[in-house]
Amino acid sequence: MTLKNKNLVTNYSSAKFSWLKSGGNISHLYKVHNQVELNKLFSQNCINAKSFLVIGNLSNTLIKDDGFNGIGIKLLGDFTDVKINSDHMLVGAAVLDNYFSKFCYQKSIAGYEFLYTIPGSIGGNIFMNAGCYNQEIKDKLISVIYYDINHNKIFEKNINDLNFDYRKGFQKNNSIILYGKFKISYKDQDHIKSLMQEYDIIRKETQPQKVNCCGSIFKNPKNQSAWKLIKSSIDESFYDGPVKLSKTHSNFFENDPNISANSISSFISKIQKRVKEKHNILLEKELIIID
Repeated sequence: MTLKNKNLVTNYSSAKFSWLKSGGNISHLYKVHNQVELNKLFSQNCINAKSFLVIGNLSNTLIKDDGFNGIGIKLLGDFTDVKINSDHMLVGAAVLDNYFSKFCYQKSIAGYEFLYTIPGSIGGNIFMNAGCYNQEIKDKLISVIYYDINHNKIFEKNINDLNFDYRKGFQKNNSIILYGKFKISYKDQDHIKSLMQEYDIIRKETQPQKVNCCGSIFKNPKNQSAWKLIKSSIDESFYDGPVKLSKTHSNFFENDPNISANSISSFISKIQKRVKEKHNILLEKELIIID
């Protein structure tokens, strides 16, 4: 099949492209550039029988050492575009947050400054309802356009019909987020730029820089700060080694490149155990770990 020969990568190294520079291989990764290729791919019975995983910017996903023996989907092409319409923007799931934020600045579109500091992609944002600086993606989203694998069709759901919550966005089974429709609000470019610079300064002062890092390890429990719970539960040994907590922010870890993904997962479990013993709170991972 043409699609298979042209767009299939076998034994795709997640470690090579991951922000953590760690992770197992994906046995079959398909690069999908448009809706036609997506339909063709999932019209194959052999594909439908396998488990699948959508790969974004690999900033918040860790694949364990044994790898993922299934179908990986990497959206490219049409899904990297941003189109401005009269009352909304149509943004592909593969558009990177930083790029989108700068694009909006160039077009004098306000409200997306907070994305300047997030290392993910729009599809990942919609999946996780990503946010920072008291803003979340759901606040800007009009609707989600997604591919339903079971029906081999594309659907659109309005944000009012979706139950977005803290770090929980569009997580419908057997579906692939393709686009988001976003609100448009125009403002002075200088105002937009000043906010982007302000958020960038805060990030550099409060988060580790120029290290292998996935962002926040854990979600904040209700009315609690994960970093405070962690800091009060662990000893100094957690701040040393090939995988270690950041001294800048205790809900971030830093790891050496090319180390075992399983060792990162074990380190995270060790933190969870300490916090559970100290505070009787089980921290929920923000990092997605694929067994």
